Parts: sequence; structure tokens; C-alpha cells
Amino acid sequence: MTNETIADGARLAALRDLGILDTEPEEDFDRFTRLATELLGVPVSLVSLVAGDRQFFKSQQGLPELWADARQTPLSHSFCQHAVKSRKPLVVEDARESPLLSDNLAVRDLDVIAYAGMPLVLDDGHAVGALCAIDSKPRHWSERDLRILEDLTAAVKTLLDLRSVLAKQSLHDRLTGLPNRTLTMAHCEQLLTANRDRQMLVVMTAGIDGFSLINEAYGVDEADCVLKAISQRLTGLLRKDDVLGRLQGDVFTILCPSVVDERDALELAQRVRDGVSAEPLTVGGDSLSASVTVGIASGGSGTDAGDLIARAAEAMRQAKSRHARVMVAEDGYASLVAARLRLRGALHGAVARGELSVAFQAIVDLKTGQPKAFEALARWTHPVLGAISPGDFIPIAEASGYVIEIGEHVLRTACHQLADWRRNFDETLQMTVNLSPLQLAQPNIADLVQEILDEHRLPGDALTLEITEGVLLSPGALEQRNFMRLRDLGIQIALDDFGTGYSALGFLKRFPVDVIKTDRSFIESVESDHRDAALMQAILTMGEGMGIPVIAEGIETPTQRELLDKMGCRYGQGYLFARPLPVAEIHFPASAYHEKASSTRRATDMNHSSA
Repeated sequence: MTNETIADGARLAALRDLGILDTEPEEDFDRFTRLATELLGVPVSLVSLVAGDRQFFKSQQGLPELWADARQTPLSHSFCQHAVKSRKPLVVEDARESPLLSDNLAVRDLDVIAYAGMPLVLDDGHAVGALCAIDSKPRHWSERDLRILEDLTAAVKTLLDLRSVLAKQSLHDRLTGLPNRTLTMAHCEQLLTANRDRQMLVVMTAGIDGFSLINEAYGVDEADCVLKAISQRLTGLLRKDDVLGRLQGDVFTILCPSVVDERDALELAQRVRDGVSAEPLTVGGDSLSASVTVGIASGGSGTDAGDLIARAAEAMRQAKSRHARVMVAEDGYASLVAARLRLRGALHGAVARGELSVAFQAIVDLKTGQPKAFEALARWTHPVLGAISPGDFIPIAEASGYVIEIGEHVLRTACHQLADWRRNFDETLQMTVNLSPLQLAQPNIADLVQEILDEHRLPGDALTLEITEGVLLSPGALEQRNFMRLRDLGIQIALDDFGTGYSALGFLKRFPVDVIKTDRSFIESVESDHRDAALMQAILTMGEGMGIPVIAEGIETPTQRELLDKMGCRYGQGYLFARPLPVAEIHFPASAYHEKASSTRRATDMNHSSA
């Protein structure tokens, strides 16, 4: 890569992907600039990252206060850019006499006279910056000086390469290799922060049309091939400064800086659509047309990156619901975003303030109506906003990461309550708790669950963790390991909302779930729609054949209960039996008290007789 330039798109992408541009100082880097100043006896040393129009100081020692506080300069004040361009050491004894540097404003404004800089070239071949030593007077750099600087540069390079590897592992989508949601958000924030010219930053989200049908018809492996093919086509459509990422599932995000106006943005969106659909895809031996629906949102300096991406995603969803192909985010969406931001702010610390409670909904035996288990559900009551619908705060909790803290709170509360109910009413009672994708991706999730079970002296098979099909769509090694560790604890895994979204049959073959919970949409029309009734019967028959119990969610009428009972469904959940209730409003049948008391008396009598 001998012809690399400062503005080279691949070089800038490698720099962005490090995740350290425009970040706070770190001791890991500061120790090397301290060593450089001490060992070389210079007043200033820098770890400089050279972006497209500026250099950012990840670490600095000895800069004048004004520049030290700014932690960056324009390229007009940068010697390091020349080390990056040439990818070779730049050694200057007196910059005032150098044809290359005499006009550089760092000589005038920063008093840079003598300079020795070593380029920081990553293992992937991209030069991202330099480690340099600076003196304010002419200086002869000895072989020893340069050897010390080379050794320190090698150490900084090793650190950067490690950061690069870790960034690629944690910030890139496993399937496509594209930046994932987290890294895409970081790129968006950087582009907005660097947008000094007040130019428009356009965010486009492109969702593959009919992707769920591809999953259902051809299976996950073929669907993955479609995702990779579409990602490659989108990559080929990018302009030099555009950034492509995979937001989630079949949705890609394209960050497009320096767009002139909305018309320009619409032309870009159409170019994306035309490029994706230019040729058919081969899926499972069949030739299928490919197309995407595009949502567009734009913003400038001061715009929140998360809001900008969310607006584009919402525009795409609206376009699909209206059977449009391209849609620009509506102005009215800003109020919705603002409301979500207020909720996100209010949700922070809600568990610690005691605002989160847990409601319990019975899962009953359809023949007897007796509760066999309870599902624990998070409820939030804000002191000012009042009761917040789970449909409003759960998506925000998942997007913000608060769902990890909320999930642990629900799990602890549920296990505490289950232990009490098993002691006093029914020792066979079970508890079901939802497990979010973020929780399953936590390295310590199995240890945490084991700790909570041990704390309340509960066996593993007393607990069922509900996951959705989406969790199993493309699990990484960590998620798969956690999945198996939880099952090794005896915990049952329930597959929630079965029959919606992706190919559920494929999941049952690859992942040993213990319980199926059918989506409530089947139950709503099971009386009137013969297709839903037939599908429900097929699920029940399949579950019986595989030895997997089926729970029907959303039962609201006696007729639905009777029909499901005749189909062979044993367990159900819904408003017909009980709404989600706080503990104080849950009452067990009197027989449960008597049976438990009789059981306790029998055990006591046996102990006395044996004594």
C-alpha cells in the first residue's frame, strides 16, 4: 500500500475502527510519551492519530496549554501527516531549513523546530498516525535517539494492533464482517462531531424485502448467504467516505456524509435500490429477485447519532407498512424520539430507586384451571409519569442496555417469590422469566443464575428461561456456550412467540428447547380462521411427537380454551385465567393450603415415628 494518502477511505476506516479517535487520554498510551520525553530529553512527545483533515493527540506530553486542552490541530500544523503519507520515519534537525516543513504552521504557532516521528503502521497495512519527539530548538538526532523512538513505536503499534483485533471481534458483525450497531453508532457520532462545515449527514437504513419468507422457505443457511450477498452489493455501491454497517437482522445502515440536499439523498437511495436489484440472487438453486426498502434521515452538527439512526429505521418501517420503496423521516417523528429520550433518562436508575416491580401471570392446566407455573413480568411505575407500558419501556431498556440490570432484578424477585410459594403452597410450582439477547450475551449469566438459585435453595428445573427465535438466529460462541451451561444447570429453555419470524422448525432441530410457547396471534383467530386452527394443531402434534410441551398464550374466551383442550393443548396462559398481578393480589385455591399443610403434617408424623 505504497500509494496511501491522508484521505484514503480504507485508511480512515481502519482508524475509525480502532475506536480511540476523539476519546479520553489513557495511561496505556501516556506511559510511552512520558518515556519518550524522559529518555530523549525532549520537551514534547505525541501519539498522533492523523484523520482526514486533522491530527488528534491520543497522548501528549509538554504541549502548550491551549493545544493540550484542544488535543488536536488541523493538518496545517501537522508534521506527522508526512510520516503517515510516506509510511517512513521523518527526521528533521531544523524545520525552518526544510523545504517540506518550513511553511508548516506548527513552526510558527507551536515552536516545532526539531522533529523525529515514526509512523504507526498496523498489521493490516494502514498507517494511522505517528509517535514523535519534538524540540523547540535545532537538534541532531543520534542513532540511540532513533533506536529508542523505534522501540517505543513498536510497543505502541503492538497496543494498537491488539485494539484493532479486539475492535474487530466485538464491533463487527460475525456474518458479514461489517461494523455492527455499536460501531456504526460510533462512526455516526464521529461524523457528526467532525461536521464543522455544517454539511448534511444522511443516514439510510436498507431492509431486505421478503427476507422472512426466504428464511421460512430455504432455511437459515441460505438466508445467511443472502445477507452476505446483499452486504457485498451494498459495499460496491458506496462512495469514498460512506460507511456501511449491519444494524440488525436484515437491516443495513449507510452513513453518507457531505450530502448536498434531500434530492441528493433520494438519488443516493435510488442508486442503492437499483444496485441491489440489478441481478437476481441464487437461493437454494432458485433465481430470486432482490430488493430493499430504504428509510432516510438527515442531521448536522449537534444531532444525536442514536436519534438519527432511529429516525431512519422508523422511516424504513413506515415505508414497508405503506408499500413504499423509499421514505424520508417525517418531522413528527422528532416528538416520538424526544418522548423516548425522556423515558430513557427516567429509566436510568429506576431499579435502584425501587420503581421497578414484578407482576406474575399464571400458566394453568387447561383441564383443571390450576396454576402450574407463573411468568414474571417487569412493571415500571414512575413517580411523575405514572405506570409506563412494558411495550414502551422494554424496547428502550434493550436498546440502552438497562435490560441487563432490569432482567437481574426480575430474576431475583421471581426466584424469591417462587421459593416462598413452593414452601407454603405447592412445592412443584415453577417460574418462567424472560431472558433478553443482551443477557444471554453476558459472560457471567450462567453463574448469576446459579447464584440466585442457590441463594433461594431452588433446583434448576424450577426455573424456565424464555427466549425468542431471534436470539437463536445467529448466536455467537459465547451465546451458544451460555445456552448449554444454563441447560446443564437443569434450567428449562422455552421458545417464546413460536411460529413467527424466522424458521422455527430449524431451531427445534438445532437447539434442544424444553417448552414451546405459541404466539398469541394464533389464538386470537383460532375460532374463526381455519388456517390458524390447522397451524395450531400442527404445532401441538409436532410438540407431542418431539416430547416438547406447548403453552398457548393469549387465551381470552372459554371457547378458545375448549377448542385448544380438544386439540390436545395441555397448558395455557391469558386473561381468561388471570391478568399479570402483583403478589398481594394472587390467591391460591384453598386446597393448596390444605394439601401443603397435610403434606407437612405427614412429614412431621413420619419424623416423630422414626424417632
